[in-house]
Amino acid sequence: MQRLIRALAVLSLFAAATGPAQARNPWTQPGHLRLGVLRTFDNLNPLISGQAATTDVAQFVFSGLIRFDDRGEPIPDAATVVPTRENGGISADGKTITYHLRKDVRFSDGHPVTADDVVFTWQQDMNPRNNVPYHFPYDQALSVTARDPHTVVVRLRAPSAPFVSNFFRCGTQGAILPKHLLDGKPDLNHDPYNTKPVGSGPYMVTRYDVNATLEMVANPYWFGGKPGLERVTLRVIPSENTLLVSLKTHELDFYFSAPEQQYRELKALPGISVSAIPSSQFEMVVFNAGRAPLSDLNLRRAVASAIDWPTIARTVYLDVDLTDWGDLFPRSWAYTAQPDPTPFDPAKARALLDAAGWKPGPDGIRSKDGKRLELEIVTVAGVITRQNAEVLIQQQLHAVGIDLQVHNAPANLLFAPLGAGGLFASGKFDLGIYAWTKNPDPDDTQTASPDYIPPKGANYARVRDAKVGELQRRATATYDRRARKALYAQLERRLGEVLPFHTMVWRANVNAWNDDLHGVKPAQSVSDFWNVGSWTL
Repeated sequence: MQRLIRALAVLSLFAAATGPAQARNPWTQPGHLRLGVLRTFDNLNPLISGQAATTDVAQFVFSGLIRFDDRGEPIPDAATVVPTRENGGISADGKTITYHLRKDVRFSDGHPVTADDVVFTWQQDMNPRNNVPYHFPYDQALSVTARDPHTVVVRLRAPSAPFVSNFFRCGTQGAILPKHLLDGKPDLNHDPYNTKPVGSGPYMVTRYDVNATLEMVANPYWFGGKPGLERVTLRVIPSENTLLVSLKTHELDFYFSAPEQQYRELKALPGISVSAIPSSQFEMVVFNAGRAPLSDLNLRRAVASAIDWPTIARTVYLDVDLTDWGDLFPRSWAYTAQPDPTPFDPAKARALLDAAGWKPGPDGIRSKDGKRLELEIVTVAGVITRQNAEVLIQQQLHAVGIDLQVHNAPANLLFAPLGAGGLFASGKFDLGIYAWTKNPDPDDTQTASPDYIPPKGANYARVRDAKVGELQRRATATYDRRARKALYAQLERRLGEVLPFHTMVWRANVNAWNDDLHGVKPAQSVSDFWNVGSWTL
């Protein structure tokens, strides 16, 4: 009998070790991830969205040809390999890129994903009727063709090192759309597909209450095998304080992108894992050079010199993040440390304003030709850190004679494409605070090129500088990293001279999650949900 009892005990232990994971926290709902995010969505169709929030959702619902891992390295998604010269994916002249598709990729309705879907998606990106936020890098292709059902051939206008990993990376502009569902439509701007998209990622949308709740379940056709979660409920909660409370009361399992101010409190919560991984997402102040008075470079320099950048990093972002002034990630292979061309210097700011003819009035606010020096600043409503930064910037600009008014708005209004009236795309702002997530490749053509003013790109600052464009073209045309690094050092200096923006910090994205959730590997680039198909709860 004792032998039988011991045998049963061993079997019991073996079953516990090999069977389904046992939840340790009483609030855990095994297989059901409850995720909370702050930002609203302008669209669930990645083709006509420029939001990082849509890129994050795309990791659940869609596939690209490639995606980026937690180290910022491109890895295959629907493609079998990332093209290189060594594997024959990049031609000798650097102008032909060949992608080979896996043969087991299906959309969540069971329809196979083929090269025709990739070609169709590229055509939709280039369709002028679609309100796409930008055409880069897809407009660098002279042609995109299907050699056979599983081979896509791209012919480039010129060699482009960043194109290989930017073309159809999973996320905005890079998710593969289903031709069999969308072919023949004049445009996709208001198609029902945009609120219940069909993709080939690990999960599929079952319900979307606009900017409230998104319900997803496992995609039975996912080529990666059975997804680790059975169900995902994503809730849009436009208040960081409410998100924190919801995590504390266990209504949420995952609080995504918390503000730095909550980091220490989150770390103290029992049963919660917290990460703060430095990422290639930079928080910046953008200066709109497309309209007066910031069309005057000296005024942009005066504003930048009046802002106490180190104090903002220390008191608003609480030294959780990396600090630097430019748009090259300090941990990138392409980074070269260089001094800030517009460091905090209120005396210099006043001198620049005096020289530009802006004289202080009785209340201290400057005026010129009878017009007060009034500017407005915008950011995503409800983001605590940015709102705190606005308050400091408002005080600092007031000290040199500039009246700064705060007019914030929801993310879906700020970042909507030009055709949909987005405030940044249409240039209806003076100063803006937002984050941009750079791909691991250092190319910034999309955000700083003189050729990529909206609607073509996301150069919201509207600085049109020929030297910037020339350096960008030279840097992208070579596949040699040493040569590119030297060119990006020159480009960074030039951006500091013409001043489209000034970075405040490189965000250490703060995430907090139920420690029964396994597989989370926050990334330094693109999306912390890059491997969400393998998460388990």
